[in-house]
Parts: sequence; structure tokens; C-alpha cells
Amino acid sequence: MKISITCRHSDFPQNLQDHTAVHVQSLERFGEHFKSGEIVFDTEHGETTCELILHRHSGDPFVAKDSSTDSRKAIDNVVDKVKSQIIKYKEKHSAKSRRHEETLYRASINPNAPSDTNNDQA
Repeated sequence: MKISITCRHSDFPQNLQDHTAVHVQSLERFGEHFKSGEIVFDTEHGETTCELILHRHSGDPFVAKDSSTDSRKAIDNVVDKVKSQIIKYKEKHSAKSRRHEETLYRASINPNAPSDTNNDQA
């Protein structure tokens, strides 16, 4: 995944940028492969705002934003938010396939069960 890091209004140390890149790369372990990732840091009034945008190959991107006085905490919070979005997305979309498989399984076990397509009972 290609990661671009943008720092507004200040420069962030290289070790902080490396910390961010490692955490964002770890999100691919959920089985979702991303086309690119954007991380935007902004410092205003002593508070760091971190925004993470992960672009998928198809579909809407995952987006999260968090502010904190500690930069590492803001990064960790943003990664946790995106992680929960990915998990929720995966659970939602895998539930549909499980329901379909369950319906097929029930139909194969009891072929005499009434269904909407078999109206030949007279």
C-alpha cells in the first residue's frame, strides 16, 4: 500500500512518521487490501489533529479523525477507529453470505419443506 504523510503548520519527526506508517500497514492484516493511504497531521493551539483516509480498490474509503495533545495517542486513536470500521464492514458483508449458505443448507436437508417456488401442492 502506498502511504502519503502530510504535515500542516509544523514538521513532525521522522520517528513519528515511521510509527504512523507501521500502524497503518498493520491494518491490512484484516484481509482488506488498500490502494493507498493518506495521513494528515495538523497542529493548532498545542493540539495535534490526525486524519486517516484509506482508499480501497472498490467502494468508499475508510475515514477517521482524532485530536489529542499527544501525537502518538492521536495516531493510535485514529488507527483504532479505522480498525473498528473495517471489522464492522467485514461482519456486515460476511453475514449476508452466511445467511445465503444457511438457506441453501436448510433446503438441501429438507427438500419437502414448503417454499415460495413450489406451488404444486394440490
